[in-house]
Amino acid sequence: MPSKPGCLMAQATFDTPEHLREFFFAMIESLPGGILLADRQGNLLAVNQKGAQLLDLVGNSLQNKTCWGLLAQKIGLTHELAALRLSGGRLLCEMPALTGGTEKRCILISRNDLQSPFLHVAGFFLSLEDVTFPALMEMHLDRSKRFAAMQEMAEAMSQELKNPLGSLELYASILRRELAGDPDNERVASRMLGAVRTMHHLLDNFVTFFRFPLPQRQELDMVAVLKQSMETLREIAGEHGILIESRIEAEQAYLFGDQALLGQLLLNLGLNAIESMPVGGTFSVGLRTLPSDREHGALVEIRVQDSGAGIAPENRHKIFDPFFSTKGRNRGLGLAISHAIAEAHHGLIEVESEPGRGATFRVLLPAESGAATGTSREKDARADV
Repeated sequence: MPSKPGCLMAQATFDTPEHLREFFFAMIESLPGGILLADRQGNLLAVNQKGAQLLDLVGNSLQNKTCWGLLAQKIGLTHELAALRLSGGRLLCEMPALTGGTEKRCILISRNDLQSPFLHVAGFFLSLEDVTFPALMEMHLDRSKRFAAMQEMAEAMSQELKNPLGSLELYASILRRELAGDPDNERVASRMLGAVRTMHHLLDNFVTFFRFPLPQRQELDMVAVLKQSMETLREIAGEHGILIESRIEAEQAYLFGDQALLGQLLLNLGLNAIESMPVGGTFSVGLRTLPSDREHGALVEIRVQDSGAGIAPENRHKIFDPFFSTKGRNRGLGLAISHAIAEAHHGLIEVESEPGRGATFRVLLPAESGAATGTSREKDARADV
């Protein structure tokens, strides 16, 4: 078997072409990622088991299908697939949940052309990799960078505005004193002074927000923290005729964190849901634990799902930015603070939403080692008896 110049290959011995074919297909099946093998026209030749799992193809016939038609069907994209028609092309896309599952996935697809000295051997393969958690972390880090830039801007504005605001406050105080015998003008001067002091107070609040306190960590059971927060949320929701459903799927969920900050995170998400809901609506608050895998350790997952107006696609990546709000009655700090709290606990927060179909906020926090199942604690408790 001749080899391509520059390619080192030991002399292989196979009794029949079928043995050679079986060897190469065994090699494809042994790869850790998904593989779609196609000819030059994109006609599908083979899909390994991992690729079939990632694309939810188990039990489906692949006869007379092209890789482009298959991907368009499974991913729901057409124009974006043009990136994969060029050698070395890459596409990061969101996949629907697997059959029987509820979680959407992020799949990275890369194209690699087959290299061979034989003219009759030509084509390419697409490699598929599940990068769901790393993709979420990348979006999380991007928001963190923008947050840091706004923090620098707020501190710079504070330094630039403190002095003129202090001067305005002094002059307004002098003016009010000088107008002590003129009630109408004194009232105007008092309003001016009050406005200046309000501006000063708001500036202090913004700077305090950006100088976020370090968490005072202790061992917490998030189930207990969540139940305590839900008592407060039920009282507030009741005033608006809104009901809260509890979907707690773990008896205990331990982590190291700041109880006050995490309680504030839960309240912020709950209040955001209440504000987005019509009178008489219902939203749910859930908690479960996720076991560790190759991408991350054990996690505590919190979900707040409402049935409100939803979030427009162009606003979905802005809602965690400080001061961004689609509601005129607040200053847009609740979700930004929630994001900062999750980040301070080495976790992340994401949102899924469609206009008119509500929103689901998902918080992932690192669990205490061995806390995903709670079995180690139960064993320790039995040992102490």
